[in-house]
Amino acid sequence: MDWLGVRQLPFFTRRNYHYEVLHLLPWGLLAGMVEGNISAVVAAETFDGSRLLITVTSTTPVAAFLASLLWGMLCVGRRKLQVFTVACCGVLLFAATVGLTPQNQWGGWCFAVQMACAQFCMTGVVTTRSALWKSNYPAAARGRITARLQALRAILSMIVLVAVSCLFDYDNSAYRYAYPLAAVLGMFGVFIVQRVHVRGERNELRRISTSAEEELNPGWVEPFSLTTLLSPGRVLERGLRVLREDRRFRKYLSAQFLGGVANLMVRTVVVAILADELLPGIGRFYSISIVLLDVLPRLLMFGSLGRWGRLFDRIGVVRFRIVNAIGWTLSLAVGGLATFLVVSTERFGPIVIPLAMGGFALRAILQGATFGGGIVAWHIGHLHFAKPEEAEVYMGIHVSLTGLRGLIMPGLGILLYGWIGWWVWMVAVAISLLALGGYISLARDEARDHKGAAPQSVPRP
Repeated sequence: MDWLGVRQLPFFTRRNYHYEVLHLLPWGLLAGMVEGNISAVVAAETFDGSRLLITVTSTTPVAAFLASLLWGMLCVGRRKLQVFTVACCGVLLFAATVGLTPQNQWGGWCFAVQMACAQFCMTGVVTTRSALWKSNYPAAARGRITARLQALRAILSMIVLVAVSCLFDYDNSAYRYAYPLAAVLGMFGVFIVQRVHVRGERNELRRISTSAEEELNPGWVEPFSLTTLLSPGRVLERGLRVLREDRRFRKYLSAQFLGGVANLMVRTVVVAILADELLPGIGRFYSISIVLLDVLPRLLMFGSLGRWGRLFDRIGVVRFRIVNAIGWTLSLAVGGLATFLVVSTERFGPIVIPLAMGGFALRAILQGATFGGGIVAWHIGHLHFAKPEEAEVYMGIHVSLTGLRGLIMPGLGILLYGWIGWWVWMVAVAISLLALGGYISLARDEARDHKGAAPQSVPRP
């Protein structure tokens, strides 16, 4: 029985795909604990966190992506599986130390630091995995394979989130053993992934090597010096060169940045609304919050990934992003309406509370269905523009920009919410519409370039 769907893929991709699926079975359980909104929920309730602490823990999962360009440069000319393993071990280490965190005022900040370190290492996992996919899976099947692997991660994360929310509702100090147990499970995933082979890596390393000594030690571009390799000047110089030379990628990143800004702006706002205004009188804070913030979106993401993957392979990343941006805009509009109902209880009475809950649930459904497409394009969309030898740098640039907006926008969003209330959602909708316009403009440019390309001459018989 081919329950992994291996036989439906090109023959030379099957072995690596098989071991990646087996790797994700235990690793996805740990990833579900480290990624997403669960850190903010734990900080809010277990550690009785302030709005500042909630904002910090909401920000760090995305802000950690600032390090992606560093990880991407570390991958260039080095064995990708080794870098991937180092990043995985960092996630394991910091997740395991959460069990030692005291449950007091300073424990919340200690927890935030531990999660930030784990998420920094998770950025390395994500960046390097994209490089592995570029080497191992052909472009014609990459969308389907990415969708399948992300669907597996989604369902595993949902299992973890439901179990953790129920456990924490029963005992809010359960983090002491939940995170170390997840780290132990993730360790098995690290052992399994060592069976993956990176196609063409030996030839790539030989091509990049520049001296006879480096030929004797394949995988080393230069003497290994982190201070040289990861110096801010060198990182920025390489990233700026790519942005300067590739106009279409620059335009794509601009639209993607605006779309991310719109969504991250309301990330902390939703947690604050649930914690301060909607759920205090209902109870079961962990369960309801995690269902609305993570479980429902992941469930819809899981159900939509297959369709998004096939659509990506059929129409390409730019037109794909147009469809995706429409979904994001709708989810933001629904979230704004739900927030308006929450802040209008004095005007309309308590009857609006179930309507607001329904609105946030509908937002979660739209967000999840759209996120299924977003995660496919986020992982492999840059490969549409990247030169084969610079795919990791392209990934590093776009993920680092994800980190930049993740560092700034949740805090700015909660400040705007304090100043203008539910209108912060309308600001997000306007920015999302600008992103949609950027993708439409890029699609027109590509269509114009394709139309203006000289047709290839066909030899006469």
